[in-house]
Amino acid sequence: MRWLILEKRKNKMNNSGKTKSLGFILINLIFTVFFLTGCTQSEENKINELIKTDDAHYKIEIAEDNSLILRLPEGRPKVPKLSCEGAAIAQAVFPDGCKDAIAKISTDKQYYVVRFIKDPSLGFELQYDDRYKFVPKTIAADKFYSSNPKIAEVDDLGNVKIVGVSDDGAVITATDGENKEELVITRTVKAPLNVYFITGQSNASYYYAEPEMATVTKPGTAYHYSELIGGVEICSMNDENGAMQRGNLEASLGKTLYDLTGEKVLMVNAGVSGRKIETFIPLQGESYQYISKVWQIIQRYINDEEFLSHYEPRLRSYIWAQGESDKNTDAGVYKNDYIKLHEILTGPDYGFDYGFIIKVRSIYTNSAKAQEELASENQDIAIATRSSDHFSVENGKMRFDNLHYSQIGDNLLGEETARTIVKAYAEGIDSVTGSY
Repeated sequence: MRWLILEKRKNKMNNSGKTKSLGFILINLIFTVFFLTGCTQSEENKINELIKTDDAHYKIEIAEDNSLILRLPEGRPKVPKLSCEGAAIAQAVFPDGCKDAIAKISTDKQYYVVRFIKDPSLGFELQYDDRYKFVPKTIAADKFYSSNPKIAEVDDLGNVKIVGVSDDGAVITATDGENKEELVITRTVKAPLNVYFITGQSNASYYYAEPEMATVTKPGTAYHYSELIGGVEICSMNDENGAMQRGNLEASLGKTLYDLTGEKVLMVNAGVSGRKIETFIPLQGESYQYISKVWQIIQRYINDEEFLSHYEPRLRSYIWAQGESDKNTDAGVYKNDYIKLHEILTGPDYGFDYGFIIKVRSIYTNSAKAQEELASENQDIAIATRSSDHFSVENGKMRFDNLHYSQIGDNLLGEETARTIVKAYAEGIDSVTGSY
């Protein structure tokens, strides 16, 4: 009996020791978890103080492998832009269909890569004027309807168009009469809108555009301003049925810019036919005065309260297509006159980042030479295209006068220009200067 009591006491003491030991381990684990979590949160706070986003909905996280990630909803959310004092940044872009992308931040001492990932758990978002085809997976739908047509419209084929901006979103329901399937749009957001300015003489302006032969843009992605064909208003490049109602350089320029970046584009045309470089000198030049007039109109548009409720305009760069009228102008004079215009277009009155030159054909000797030298001598000027030296009436890329590009030629030059621009913004303009 005594042995049993002693054994029970011994077991009790052992159990007590085990309990204390387990308790100690548990406390250690809890402390470790809190410590590590605190460290992670502390490090994440430091990273988000160093690298900021322009949208408070998002922040950078540190993954288990110590990589930096930023999670986005599915669909077409507004991709936040990153900023970091004193750093060179290649922003993340999401062409349609992409699930992830990276942004690169480079300072004098550090190099960071932030991976952007689409995460379905964060919902499904679309931008203003987006078009989205809802294809049900479980039923053969014959009818579609929207819970909020003021935000998201849908037709009988499931084609969704975003017509309003709302944190409440909308639900698109597909039905076959008995069963239904839903597309939940958790939020609709303002659309970032990259603004490009096109000027120069007739190969920049709209006198010879042929929309029926132009590259076709996706509706809701490319917009255009030209008094010559559209009056004093910003228009879609497409008509209501999706066909092109605009041509010139802008068609393929807009399509390629969108295809490569997933960002909507507004192209402002202020070309003036048959004008020499001297007419573009600020502030007295007649062609410059037209540029100024067009820009004042655009400023009223993009700063209008209604416009800003749907779009977030972002000034990008200007595109120059000119030189045919300056074949015999001294190259030094041409460069001097051009720089005067360039400095004002990239200055505070306009605010463009870079100048991209659609290089005039080499048969226009002096102006072609001047344009090459301008790109070589200036860090914010680049040659956007060089292919026009291979254009001819015979291959269909020049019009019958061998002076103006055909719409086929415009399609090629617009695409080439867009690719140069995207490369410059992704890799730095040094990547497209010189002999690029």
